[in-house]
Amino acid sequence: MMLFLFNLNNMVFYTESDWRGVMNHIFKLAFIFIINIIFLINASATTMDKDKFVEANGIKIHYVEEGEGPPLLLIHGGGLTAKSWQGLAKEASRYFRVIMPDSRGHGLTNNPQGTFSYDLMTEDMAAFVKALKLEKPLVMGYSDGGMVVLKLTSRYPDLARAAIVGGATHRFATTHYMQGMEIFYGKGMPQGQLTDRDLDKMASDAPGMVKFYQNMHHPEQKDYWRTFLEGVWPMWTTPTSLTEEEVKKIHIPVLLLDGDRDEFFTVEEVTQLYRLLPQAEMTLIPGSGHAIFQTPGKTPLFYALVLEFLQRQLPKAS
Repeated sequence: MMLFLFNLNNMVFYTESDWRGVMNHIFKLAFIFIINIIFLINASATTMDKDKFVEANGIKIHYVEEGEGPPLLLIHGGGLTAKSWQGLAKEASRYFRVIMPDSRGHGLTNNPQGTFSYDLMTEDMAAFVKALKLEKPLVMGYSDGGMVVLKLTSRYPDLARAAIVGGATHRFATTHYMQGMEIFYGKGMPQGQLTDRDLDKMASDAPGMVKFYQNMHHPEQKDYWRTFLEGVWPMWTTPTSLTEEEVKKIHIPVLLLDGDRDEFFTVEEVTQLYRLLPQAEMTLIPGSGHAIFQTPGKTPLFYALVLEFLQRQLPKAS
């Protein structure tokens, strides 16, 4: 195992009340800024490739591709789409065939039953890999996509060559995680099903988030964000985890990549996962929160870390 920790000795310490008050405000402002940047990028960027669709696990999965070479599957985070990978895809496509699907119920991928679960999304991706006949792809997932990658490589140990898990651990909906949800969606949001009253409160407390979801998915459907959050919220807020035994089934090389100020997952939680994985590396990006691939000033470091790890996993020329 290898462990890389950046800048841990330079962390600033606050009292609990100071930290929650000041940092919650800073994180909320930073996240609103970041999601607006993502939207502007998506609105102005040219299409990476022609939209493609494939039937897999009973749904029609939309995906885009860029580049040629060994396959690299990128699985986006909750509420995002394949478009969120455009920056990384531009860099990675010089070396890899980069394949970016929209997850179930996100972007242009349908979800006929309106049901979301990490187990279901894991089977979606397993079927997607099979449908495209990808052999030993490199896989990377961020946030929700990170949980899917963990489940995918545990359930199908021989499916991938290597994996990167960003902004995720093997346990979701912990106490710290739910505090992060309050930062972005407002205080008092329930775990489990949302009511109309909850959604109205969210629209008032987090208008930037609502606007982001609306623009990211179906801008022509005024209230799509409500339908989306009603469906996905139970998955996001119901505690779920991989057992230690399930994690230890992941025998391929794995890079854990996270921000040292992630609003959802603590450094200690990421470290616990690192210690369970047989072939793990762990890197913390200093000064970065949950949106590790969009933190201003940190993007070049993020790209460099990802590409360096991926290139090390390829067979060496004889």
